[in-house]
Amino acid sequence: MSTESWGVDAHAHFYTSDDLAAVDETLPYALPAPHSLSEYLQRLADCGAVPKVLNNVHLSILPDSENVFASFAEMVLLRKTAPEKFGDIQLIGTIKADPDYATVERLAHPQVIGIRIVLHDTPPQLVADDAYGGDKWKALFDRLASHQHVHIYAMEAETTLRVLRQIPQHVRVVIDHLGSCHAERGASEVSYRELLDEAKRRRNVWFKGPGYRTSITVAEALPFVVAIVDVVGPDRILLSASDAPHVGADHEGRLFASHFDALSALKFSEALARAASEITSVPTNQLLNAAADQIFPRPEESEAMTDIIIEDIQFPVAYGDATINLVGRVFRPASADENLPPVVFNSGFTGGVSMYGQLFGRAFAERGYRVMTYDVAGFFTNKDVRNTAKQDGITVTNVSLIDQTAEVLAAVRWAKEHFGAAPVVASWAMGSVASLAAITELAKQGKDQVAFWVPMSYTSIPALQELRADRDSADAAIKKLADDAVIPPFDTGTEATKVGYYPLDRDTQEYVDRQLGGYTEIGGVDRWPGCTHVTAKSYKEYVAFNPEKDLNGAKGFPPALIIHGAQNTLHMPEESIRLHSIYPGNAGDKALIVERMMHGQQNQVDNPIFHQLIKEIDQAIRSA
Repeated sequence: MSTESWGVDAHAHFYTSDDLAAVDETLPYALPAPHSLSEYLQRLADCGAVPKVLNNVHLSILPDSENVFASFAEMVLLRKTAPEKFGDIQLIGTIKADPDYATVERLAHPQVIGIRIVLHDTPPQLVADDAYGGDKWKALFDRLASHQHVHIYAMEAETTLRVLRQIPQHVRVVIDHLGSCHAERGASEVSYRELLDEAKRRRNVWFKGPGYRTSITVAEALPFVVAIVDVVGPDRILLSASDAPHVGADHEGRLFASHFDALSALKFSEALARAASEITSVPTNQLLNAAADQIFPRPEESEAMTDIIIEDIQFPVAYGDATINLVGRVFRPASADENLPPVVFNSGFTGGVSMYGQLFGRAFAERGYRVMTYDVAGFFTNKDVRNTAKQDGITVTNVSLIDQTAEVLAAVRWAKEHFGAAPVVASWAMGSVASLAAITELAKQGKDQVAFWVPMSYTSIPALQELRADRDSADAAIKKLADDAVIPPFDTGTEATKVGYYPLDRDTQEYVDRQLGGYTEIGGVDRWPGCTHVTAKSYKEYVAFNPEKDLNGAKGFPPALIIHGAQNTLHMPEESIRLHSIYPGNAGDKALIVERMMHGQQNQVDNPIFHQLIKEIDQAIRSA
């Protein structure tokens, strides 16, 4: 087993003989032997495979979860006695989902990351429609912190589905054992597909391994993993789990403990992830443990303020042919730190306040900054002001990076006028191209610059075209069209989309459809991308747009922090490294390439990679 690929055991149980003394004698299987944290870790240490993240899950046969809290104390002792072996382990716990037991005090423990509902083989018809809907359950769900989740274990998919539909939409959910312990029914079982569809709709549901309770053979468990990846998404599965000490048996009566120990169970998870990777092309490590950062975030000592004031504003933009007011939004703390520069945030292809602007706006405001953001003309809250027209009954959008450059300049002017200081400009993806054009224009004219520039996930437009299945033929075909001809918004590599405006690989398309669609729906505007058809002129202007042409030997550029995700498959990290090498201003010794960060999948309020991103930007601004 590769110890590099496995850093998580997302499901184990630790308890002593004293804990077992409280067990009801009427068990469906023999009373298990004690299973202590110390013994488990020592066995894995002997194999050179100690996990970095370890989740002690409520054991259903115990009347409470005091064993979970006891393990936290045991871990403290282990760190003191053997720091070289166990000093880096993050031990967390999931406690019993009981409204009377999961009190405010117990949930406030910093290592408690959720509550577990255990239903075993309860048939779906025994789950009443209001089983989890009473006042006590509602109060319990309301007590959960934003980083905590509800963990559901039921052998039948329909049973889990009935529970899931009673849990409030905002509550994060983790579903045990791939969502089914009935491999013989197949991953096409109607109730299983309905469960996956509901999880996809909610966008805050993950499925957890190890998978052997679905089937003890990889081949039989594999279709369930593939179905989760296909329907819910590759970032919504976490296979690395042991379920030690492997109590119970499968539907044929085969004892799990006769097939697995902690190490072999984790090896099973790895084999299952490898087999699924061959079918889905999702990296094995991603299926094994990448979702751990989302499911088990590490709440840190907060440096943030929480009293955020949100205001809608209007600001004038001087386009080439007209001056028009756009709608924008300001996020600011009730007591702003006026020693900090304000921040203008502009997003990618279509976005702004209706997408990542709301996320970054709040995050910066929590650290004391005043933030202004907006949607680009033709989209979302600014959909009808410019760049849209009706053709044959459909709305066609003209996407203009020239207009978006004017919008960045206008936002900078507005921030200077209203906040009394030159702003930081923080930009995402294609927004970084527009903001580079804006600061280049300020430099060429010798005008006051912005205080600091933070391009994230930058790429040159020619490099982005390499994602197309046939770059040259798509380019030639679109350039033959009239400017007002209608083309799809995306080229996703199919015959029907090859003349699309913006190229997307399949994995990124799946991610943006789910995550950015979620942002825009929550914001009460059109679902991302906010357009169904764009003009051929959009593409022609876009591929001719090159703000880099004026960088060689230029002066007057602001200090910058150039950021990219190491695992970005749309805008490649090499692009930010290249930009750093040609940037005329002070951008530090090198670009910041963030490990484990993809294109934007970690841009979520409770994701530790996003928290680290904001922290890095904050530190860079303060030290500039």
